[in-house]
Amino acid sequence: MGDNRAMKAATTFLVLTTSVAALARAQTAAGPTPCDLALRRAEAEIAAGHSAAAERHLRAAAERCKSVRALLQLARLLSSNGDTAGAVRALEQARKMAPNSEEVLSTCAQSWLTAKDPVRGLVPLEALVRMYPAVADYRYLRGVATLQTGDAVGALEELREADRLEPRRAPTLAAMGVAQNQLQRFPEAAASLREALALEPENVEAGAALARSEEGQGRLDEAEATARRVLARAPDHGAANLVLGSVLMKRGAYSQACEALERAVAAEPSAKAHYQLSLAYSRLGDDTRAGEQRALYEKAARAEEERLRALGRLGGMAGRGILE
Repeated sequence: MGDNRAMKAATTFLVLTTSVAALARAQTAAGPTPCDLALRRAEAEIAAGHSAAAERHLRAAAERCKSVRALLQLARLLSSNGDTAGAVRALEQARKMAPNSEEVLSTCAQSWLTAKDPVRGLVPLEALVRMYPAVADYRYLRGVATLQTGDAVGALEELREADRLEPRRAPTLAAMGVAQNQLQRFPEAAASLREALALEPENVEAGAALARSEEGQGRLDEAEATARRVLARAPDHGAANLVLGSVLMKRGAYSQACEALERAVAAEPSAKAHYQLSLAYSRLGDDTRAGEQRALYEKAARAEEERLRALGRLGGMAGRGILE
């Protein structure tokens, strides 16, 4: 069995290497690089794990052929390599060349949401929803972006429209549950999240959000059980650890609460997590650590307030078409 796996891996590597070599010979024989050949060679290099070589071919195709497709592929490659700034530059160049391209706008939107820049992501999403009002994906993405700006009410409207256009999709239902949690509509949130989990039982984000809605309803046993199920799959999940820590605090298990809340602040250092941890240390009589966490809470709260204020200003600019 091991020999067969080794032979299969060696054969796959040989095919990929041969593919790259064949394309290289074709490119040399053809003289100037045709765009399609350069893109195919870049794809072969990516498949072979040669990221730097793929980047060179994509940049060449983008510069020589003015290829939007090459720029999009380059942006995806750079993003996967952690070069967010380079990916954004490639996307901006693609958008200038093809401002009304659905593929360009969609890739821009998803890339900026991944980079946690929802206001910038809303710009292409506004165009996509205007051009394709019946496409549920774009409504969903606009709902997610709106939720990231802190506007849970507006996000819920978008997500409900996405659900109307294409009902019972797990990502839409999970995002609706998160928005409803933020609005403290915990029974509604629980219903949305249970439906999402029925479709995608392994969705840890939906599971953590369900634990939060159960905690919000005072159903501590269910909240703890749900949070622990999430943590069995993702031990460092920030939101699930925060729920577990909050539940343990209410039970008076302060030492265990500290452990969960320490993991929560390590994963997602939110104001709420720092505040809960400061209370836990205070209950344990550790005034030094309690004070440290209170200071971190105040700093995080100020930063969150400033972020939401800035998002509100930029969101208004984006809505008027000022932000580019």
